[in-house]
Amino acid sequence: MDVAGTAWEHLGASYDDVADVYDTRFADELDAKPADRELLERFVASTTGPLVDIGCGPGHIGAFVRARGHRVVGLDLSPAMARRASARLDGAVVGDVRALPFADRSIGGIVAFYSLIHVRRPELVGALGEIRRVLRPGGRTLFSAHEGTGDVVVEEFLGRPSPFAATLFTLDELVAAATGAGLEVTTSERRPPYPEEGRTTRLYVGARRPSITLSSVRAG
Repeated sequence: MDVAGTAWEHLGASYDDVADVYDTRFADELDAKPADRELLERFVASTTGPLVDIGCGPGHIGAFVRARGHRVVGLDLSPAMARRASARLDGAVVGDVRALPFADRSIGGIVAFYSLIHVRRPELVGALGEIRRVLRPGGRTLFSAHEGTGDVVVEEFLGRPSPFAATLFTLDELVAAATGAGLEVTTSERRPPYPEEGRTTRLYVGARRPSITLSSVRAG
């Protein structure tokens, strides 16, 4: 049995299986994460709507953003997660960051907290390119990941017999991928884990789609 292949192919179903446990465990996680709240506050202050929460899970990150005056729509691989998020946000859809179901230049901001870990390393630039595609000129994104090298593949997730796969990244990798996708990186940060978190260092990258300038527009 190809455990790794199964884990990557069934991430949506695995999150369906653990949706109730995940919601209970993580719905209030920002309460104990002041650094994350500060980053999100800065992101909200610099962004216009509408916003999308990619890999929204039960919608707790998007709800934090929404409470600060923005319309937020969630997107998740898991139908069970999307249903939960729809109760906290202005709707949620099932979808994949590698093929976002939004029109070109239609979104003001995108937050993706710990969802790009479910993109395989060779697909990262393409996924960030999708984020760039749907952002308006000047639109911003804030995304986070776990620091490391290689992949994590396990057969049990949150106490359930559900396969789980994730990619660990370095901060340099995330910055290079964002730049390679045509985004302008505005901030990149690392922080050590809080006591209640797993032991990986957290990575955060803020970026924007460059604004259109007259010099970049061809005549005619």
